[in-house]
Amino acid sequence: MTNHWEARLAEALTEFEETREQLNRASAEATRISVTVTSKDRSVEATVGAQGELRSLRFPTSRYRSMAPAELSGALMSTIAQARREAAAQLIDLYRPFGPVPGMSADSEAGFTPVSWDDLIAPLKEEGIEVPEPRGGPRTSGALLDELVDDESDGDAVAREGTAR
Repeated sequence: MTNHWEARLAEALTEFEETREQLNRASAEATRISVTVTSKDRSVEATVGAQGELRSLRFPTSRYRSMAPAELSGALMSTIAQARREAAAQLIDLYRPFGPVPGMSADSEAGFTPVSWDDLIAPLKEEGIEVPEPRGGPRTSGALLDELVDDESDGDAVAREGTAR
């Protein structure tokens, strides 16, 4: 009986190591993601990284000099947004073999969208895994940030009580 469990454990460890190596390679490849987009009128060129960070901004022609501020601003914003969407799409494609990544979306401005607690734990519940409710019961917004803000607020209240005495 022990040999059966040892064999299963060895198999699981081998699979874990293979997945970890694949994730390490994907992570290294993700650091090399760089997307450059040029505006339709060729006035602006923006380069962003995998996280949507602006790495380079160029004005390949002198057209920007004759543009109204609002027009130039629009060209900048739309070009950067397009580069971010393309970088997010590349990142999603890179990690797709490992399953869905909660909150990652090529359609959102920076490549990520807010994720609720319920959305995050839904796959676990689908597999029948019991997941405890967040402290204080179910949340209506479910955002992790709400939990962090609540904890900070609790700490502030305790600090105020301690100094009020």
